[in-house]
Amino acid sequence: MILRYWTLAAARTALLALALSACQKAADETRWDVDVAVPLVRVTLDIGDLLGDTLISADGQGNVSLVHTARLFELGLDTLLELPDTMIRLRYPEYNIPPGSTFDLTPGAPFTGSDQSTHFDLQDLQLRELRVRSGTLGMAFVNRVGSVLNGQFALPGATLGGAPLAWSPSIPAGSSSAPATLSQNFPLNGYSIDLRGPGYNEVNTLAMDLSLTNASAVTIGSADSVEAFVSYHDIEPRYVRGYFGQHELDIDPDTSELDAFDGLSGLLDLDQVTATLRITNGIGMDARARINSIHSLNSATGIVVPLTHTITAGPLNLDRALDLGNTFQPAVNSWTMNNGNSNIDAFIENLPDAIAYDLDVTADPLGDVSNGNDFLYDDSRITADLDVDIPLNIIATNLTLSRRMPVELSGTLEHHALQSGTLHVFVENRFPFSAQVMLSQETQEGTVINTIGTGGTIASAQVDPDGHVIASTGSQLDFNLDPGQVDLFYPGSSAGPDGARLRFTIVFNTADQAQHLRIRTDHTISIAVSLEGNYIVNGDE
Repeated sequence: MILRYWTLAAARTALLALALSACQKAADETRWDVDVAVPLVRVTLDIGDLLGDTLISADGQGNVSLVHTARLFELGLDTLLELPDTMIRLRYPEYNIPPGSTFDLTPGAPFTGSDQSTHFDLQDLQLRELRVRSGTLGMAFVNRVGSVLNGQFALPGATLGGAPLAWSPSIPAGSSSAPATLSQNFPLNGYSIDLRGPGYNEVNTLAMDLSLTNASAVTIGSADSVEAFVSYHDIEPRYVRGYFGQHELDIDPDTSELDAFDGLSGLLDLDQVTATLRITNGIGMDARARINSIHSLNSATGIVVPLTHTITAGPLNLDRALDLGNTFQPAVNSWTMNNGNSNIDAFIENLPDAIAYDLDVTADPLGDVSNGNDFLYDDSRITADLDVDIPLNIIATNLTLSRRMPVELSGTLEHHALQSGTLHVFVENRFPFSAQVMLSQETQEGTVINTIGTGGTIASAQVDPDGHVIASTGSQLDFNLDPGQVDLFYPGSSAGPDGARLRFTIVFNTADQAQHLRIRTDHTISIAVSLEGNYIVNGDE
């Protein structure tokens, strides 16, 4: 990129010196009306400045291409998997004591209960393994038995560093009228959880061992019991494995913004365009995408161009990612579009600022082909990107580019010497296009508040019969500024607290409309602006 700005902070001093040397007024005269010329801005722009350096790629010969990637959609873990908060309630003992009767327990008597496994409701997901990034296990006891209860709690399938999660609670004695409570939370961060249940033959099931014994002899009746509440909160997985089920993933029709052609308008005839739809599957499951439509949208013109290519004619099979143990290798499927197999040239020549798409994605379209070994990491994604490569070999008709530049003038809005004048724009053009230049004033937010005018046409650079630039061409354009337009440049004017900026709008046209012209890195347009104006020195400056 070539980009140089010069603004003359010392211009006011130079003006004063010039005025003093030119006017030769007596010492008691305090107001001099002079005409002087002061340089304001000088800038050299190449194609990187006009289109944005991040979009430009050049080959070894300096030939320039516009390269851009537009993200169409992204599906992550939250689309495929959500682990709901789960709580189970266990009641001990299960003795059938008739109302009004009692039962004596000797010290150390076991309190038996029902199936203690936790079954997670995950709809069509069938998970066998879960590695937890974050989450909490909550344990709470309500004791209505008149003895301290000693407990042994363990999750044999939940391990951290090879050790299972375990707890030995001592629950205070209580009564049916005044129950005692005990609670404890356990972070599950980093735990690996086996969801195959106690017999290793289930899914979505976590085995749990909980035993309770009374510390002292106690008599219990039908109202005496102990309850255990086991809850799982805010479980965020780092990794899951199982079968994800055949279902449609939720993708609503949407629009992806495209900034590759910001500040660009007009007609562009491209010689060749290549685009690649690249779908990356970082999830360990097969998938199938069906692209119903892709449209190029230009909001300024209202023109919509649908993409025609075989990708919109039928389903696209997406390979599954490869599990590497602690990370994954994504699978990449791509489809290339060019002038020969699609209308991608017309699609891009629309100069879109957005791409609209409508598609469906089916998970595991062939069923459980992995035998329960689908997998998903927390950073797994299915993404679709449109990679565009446009060699800038073009015919331009009213191809409009614009850039804004700061202008610094001495003085303030209430006190400045400049009254009115003419902006002289000197241009050295090394682009193989003729161009018109328009100047306008805009706020810091980019709102145009005044059009200064059109100064005429810049001549195209000199080209040889093959369209190669052999010499630059110089031009001069003039724009008149009235006092109101001068005021807009000063802070506090109607342009806002920072004053107006000067916007250059350049409208290119190729010298030979029948020939595509190649843009190179050494094609530049140099602009120097000077202000020849009427100054009142020692007056209102």
